[in-house]
Amino acid sequence: MPFYADLLFYFALAWALFFVHRATRSTLLLIVLVAWSVVQVTLAESGFYQVLDELPPRPLLALGPPLVAILFMPILPRYRKWSSGFDMVCLLTIHVLRVPIEVFLHEAWSSGLVPEQITWSGTNWDILSGISAAFLLAYRLQRPLPRALMIAWNIIAMFLLLNVVGTALLSLPTPMQQLNFDQPLILVTRAPYILLPAVIVPIVLFAHMAALVQLLTDTSE
Repeated sequence: MPFYADLLFYFALAWALFFVHRATRSTLLLIVLVAWSVVQVTLAESGFYQVLDELPPRPLLALGPPLVAILFMPILPRYRKWSSGFDMVCLLTIHVLRVPIEVFLHEAWSSGLVPEQITWSGTNWDILSGISAAFLLAYRLQRPLPRALMIAWNIIAMFLLLNVVGTALLSLPTPMQQLNFDQPLILVTRAPYILLPAVIVPIVLFAHMAALVQLLTDTSE
């Protein structure tokens, strides 16, 4: 991987952690995320995620727990109350990281670590979410964002995210592989890139879910 691509990856990771902390004002959540990151990098460095002939696929273990927690959180009254105080601007700012991540993935494809399908040259249009988030932030500096617009944007951008996540899972060289046999996804079996599915993707999804819970349960912006 080119050095600048690694810098983009670390920048996106730091951006995600910084703004999720700013949005939630939860030091406990930040500590949990950092601890989870350390565990995942340690496992990846030991070669744990490079064992790919088991079910469930080991890389899925990095994404699965935070994904389940995020998807079930909106049904919990305590979570809805907690998320009502989140900073919506910071939640939106998180999504800007999707631009450097897409550049990073394109370089990873050039290095033979990911299939073309999960880059903007394939069927991954997630970079549009990052670009549009930046425009929405610029608009927000001038006037409030319409609630209906933000609901629609979060839903569409979340589905763009889930599209690439689904493609990635089916591109891993495991017994579940259905796509991209000529160039499987091996990037996320290595450290520190395991943090892409283990930390960065969950934070982006968390930002969408938290924003939607707040937008759909509160009449304020």
